[in-house]
Amino acid sequence: MRTRLFHGIFLMLFAALSLSAAAQSQDNFLWPIQGKEAGEDILYRPQEYIGSDQNFADLYIGAPLGTVVVAPADGTVTFFGVGYQPSMGQIVMDRPDNAKPTFDAMIAAFQKEEKDISVPPQYVCGVLILCLVDGRKLEFSGLRGDVAWKTGMAVKQGDIIGTVGYAYREIKEPHINLSVIGHDSQAADPMTPFGLKSTYLPPKKLKATDVLTQAQALEDFGILTACLEEAYPSLYDVISREEWAANDSAARARLTAADEISYPDFYDVVVRFLNRVHDSHLELLTLNPAFETMDYYLPRCILDYQGDSLYIAITSPELSAYKGRRVAAVDGEDAVTRLARLRPQIPGADGDNQSWADKKLISSWGLVYGDSIRAPRTTILTLDNGETVTDKWQHIREVNIFRRFVRVDTVDYHRRESRNYNYPYTFSQLNDSTGYFSLSHFDLGQVQIEQLQDSLRPLFRLPNLVVDLRHNHGGNGDVMQQLLSWFLNAPGRLTGSYQRVTKPGPFRSFAYSLNFDSTIVVFPEARRVEGKEGYIMNDSAVALMPDTAFHYGGRLYVLTDETSTSAATLFPATLVRNHRAVTVGRETRSGYHYMTAAKFVQLRLPHSLLMFRIPLVQCVFDPDTTARTPWNRGLLPDYPVSVTMDELQYSSRDTVLNHALRLIAEGKYLGPDPFPQEVEEDATDWPMKVTIIVIVLLVAYIILHLTLFRQRTN
Repeated sequence: MRTRLFHGIFLMLFAALSLSAAAQSQDNFLWPIQGKEAGEDILYRPQEYIGSDQNFADLYIGAPLGTVVVAPADGTVTFFGVGYQPSMGQIVMDRPDNAKPTFDAMIAAFQKEEKDISVPPQYVCGVLILCLVDGRKLEFSGLRGDVAWKTGMAVKQGDIIGTVGYAYREIKEPHINLSVIGHDSQAADPMTPFGLKSTYLPPKKLKATDVLTQAQALEDFGILTACLEEAYPSLYDVISREEWAANDSAARARLTAADEISYPDFYDVVVRFLNRVHDSHLELLTLNPAFETMDYYLPRCILDYQGDSLYIAITSPELSAYKGRRVAAVDGEDAVTRLARLRPQIPGADGDNQSWADKKLISSWGLVYGDSIRAPRTTILTLDNGETVTDKWQHIREVNIFRRFVRVDTVDYHRRESRNYNYPYTFSQLNDSTGYFSLSHFDLGQVQIEQLQDSLRPLFRLPNLVVDLRHNHGGNGDVMQQLLSWFLNAPGRLTGSYQRVTKPGPFRSFAYSLNFDSTIVVFPEARRVEGKEGYIMNDSAVALMPDTAFHYGGRLYVLTDETSTSAATLFPATLVRNHRAVTVGRETRSGYHYMTAAKFVQLRLPHSLLMFRIPLVQCVFDPDTTARTPWNRGLLPDYPVSVTMDELQYSSRDTVLNHALRLIAEGKYLGPDPFPQEVEEDATDWPMKVTIIVIVLLVAYIILHLTLFRQRTN
């Protein structure tokens, strides 16, 4: 599937980190053109113009067609593919399926498949991204060659990575393009690592205004809502039109209450507005100014919900006698009513997700209050026996630190989170019959996948396998499908999956986008389909087939919880939908029926400079609702394990894994298939059916001829 990536270097907010700059000054990169000295044959440097287009952060290096290109430094291949640049700041890329993944083969396949290439054919070129040991990335385009690539493949300094072709259509002589991405994922200086005097100018850090006029605040807010209404396809799936209108009116009322609004207050309005749009992939990227400046207040009683009951979880020393007491009401509002009011305001998960909200209500004290923390206040707590506690909040700088401290090395929940952050996968044999495989993400290179197979092979001989997808935030969908093929026992059931966008484009609201041009048709393949809203893509599903060479056929137990996001929801959802595995734990953070992801617009508001990441594609996995899969929820577990304060704050035991092991010991596994299947003819029966038909016809033929023979003889 073709993807379009748009690089707006000149719009990026931050320069490379000082650490990155210091590291670059110590680099000794090898010049990428074999046999040439650093700096030779540079066609265009940063800040120079290519025709009327300014080049902000790339090196364009010329050399005769076919000249060997080498790796400047040791690295690992994170991406390879083909593409072309129709204009500065825009690149169309793909990685066609090919038995021999070389640039030459992929370029030929791309040119054969694509009919709407908007550049001369020689500008279709190889694209390679190398991740260096220190986390920086080198991005090359304009490559050709017959090197066979794999993601995850190690490359040494001086290794051949291709030959010179053409990268940018405005440059007529053969050349390559080289850019550097720093530790902070922003453009970095491409010249200093080679020991060259640099022309690169880091973008200036933008600072938001302290106060917005009413007009500025309304304009910024209008740009955000316009983008959501125009480009976010799941808007009225996650919030009703009536709730959206009421939410919009409430926000605008706050913005027009005075002639000016402070930046922190504007931030608060936007946060409260977005909190009602429940999506695991929608993000406000800008840090809360209250936390950035350490200018906020804390209660002396930290409250936590457990079920529908409210407790004082931790206190300052002078109120320690109230620790553990149940709270009946806060400021006169009873605990159950308060919970019902607060739940819809908890952001970060899809639709009507409950497990995510349960976890946040236990672990995030600020959500329990649901009010501003930037001003002094006094809270009246009514205990279950009618006694009241007056809690006068204190400024963070004056507070006697009593916040909850979690020992990452002793609390299992956080120990696993830390482990997953540092390792992509782990393995163990839990007992004589059960293996354990934990996966942190699906962004694996082909080399890692091969290593993964080697590690899993011994576990695949065991009758039970636990696959742990907790603290997994998703990743590459192609990798997810490859791993699924290891576990399916039959061709995957077709669920009527498709992708939906609001329109092909262009999108007027992308005028303040950092990665898309507002004049570009973003989804040229999108089309109208009768019976479906919006514009539809990728609705010609093909059944996912089991991998016959590497396959596990035993009992499969998948662990999920409120941290299982995106592909970590779709992976177990596919197994459950195929009646191939049971899930143990809690509801996944992303939705079962659909999630909104795949492609994102990065939006920056012009006055407040707030940054947002807004998903653009509704990925529908299964449009049908069953008792097993209620609408607008994550994937629910077959065997639930409730989240508790003990698990999040104190326990050294893995309660979900232990529950799975008990199920295995008791022989509990799949129940009746919850998904009704259409009765299909078994393809293996057709020879018998043909034989029966032939026999019937033959008997009829014999009877007919015997009848005719008797008639003649009579």
